[in-house]
Amino acid sequence: MFEIHDKILLFFCCFALYMSEVNTEYAIVPVILAVFFSSLSTYLDDRRFKLGFFLIYIACCHLLPDCFVFLPLIIYEIALYDYQILSLLILFPLFLNFHLYSLNTVTMVFVFFVLGWLLKYKTISYLRLQAEYNELRDTSKELSLLQEQKNQSILENQDYEINVATLNERNRISKEIHDNIGHLLSRSLLQIGALLTISKEVTTRESLIALKDSLSGGMDSIRNSIHDIHDESIDLYSSIDALVKDFTFCSINFEYDMKSGPDIKLKYSFIAIIKEALANIIKHSNATKVSICLREHPAMYQLIILDNGTMEEPKQQKLTKLIENQLYYDGIGIQNITDRVKSFHGNINISLDKGFKIFITIPKGNYGKDSP
Repeated sequence: MFEIHDKILLFFCCFALYMSEVNTEYAIVPVILAVFFSSLSTYLDDRRFKLGFFLIYIACCHLLPDCFVFLPLIIYEIALYDYQILSLLILFPLFLNFHLYSLNTVTMVFVFFVLGWLLKYKTISYLRLQAEYNELRDTSKELSLLQEQKNQSILENQDYEINVATLNERNRISKEIHDNIGHLLSRSLLQIGALLTISKEVTTRESLIALKDSLSGGMDSIRNSIHDIHDESIDLYSSIDALVKDFTFCSINFEYDMKSGPDIKLKYSFIAIIKEALANIIKHSNATKVSICLREHPAMYQLIILDNGTMEEPKQQKLTKLIENQLYYDGIGIQNITDRVKSFHGNINISLDKGFKIFITIPKGNYGKDSP
């Protein structure tokens, strides 16, 4: 757009000079040629075409000397390019037809030439600055997005670390209560039991029995509280990650995508299922790669465990037949996995295609009273 404005300005300057200097019956021809070649250069916008049109127009200046007046408009197309030295070719028609041009025409043509060069320099500088600005703006926006992602990741990690620290603290508190207060109460109950054995007075025995009942109730309350604290402190990701790190049989890939923590019973079941599956791989598989994926969906939890191991043909055929009939046996250790999944009203699918694959889905919500 800026180049078009520059060309229009140069054209009117050259046209004004042309109208003041030329008065022939073919005066329209140089104007048409100048507009034609300048428009083609703008439309095709290729340096090679621009150079070609410039050379053709130089030849036109030799055949039609009046075309010389519009040379600044054509030179604008190749100004500031690698071959701008070719602008000196304007001297060729000037020398050949010098006697046809007035000093005023030659002077003004060179003034317009300098004007065109300055306009082209201004336009190229502006476009370069605009491109740098756009690049800087895009880079800044990209960096801003990356910074937001990093901040979000830091916040998520911070929340996770806080959660882990909270769970660890709960574990520590439950252990201290169990080791200290629990032992003190247990020892007190034993001492009261000994006193009941040797005490003969009815009043004393009744008081000791009441005290024993109170301490027993307190012991049960503390025991329940310890179990609740310990159960809530179970971190599913950390527990499975520990199993994955301890698994040295082959390489293992663990993918965890859980937004909310499932019920404590389901946590224990997931951990037990994965532990059982990894044990089966060690005992019965020649796999070199294992993948575990635990993912949460809006209405269900999904657990996928697969390996690339192979199985002997007779054993594979027998297992395939059992799987088709949904009959599992303890020999390969998947019966316990199946029972756990069914207790949560979930579904389990086992596939032997390109390895051994266990696909488990468990619905969210109430799992039923028969949950383990």
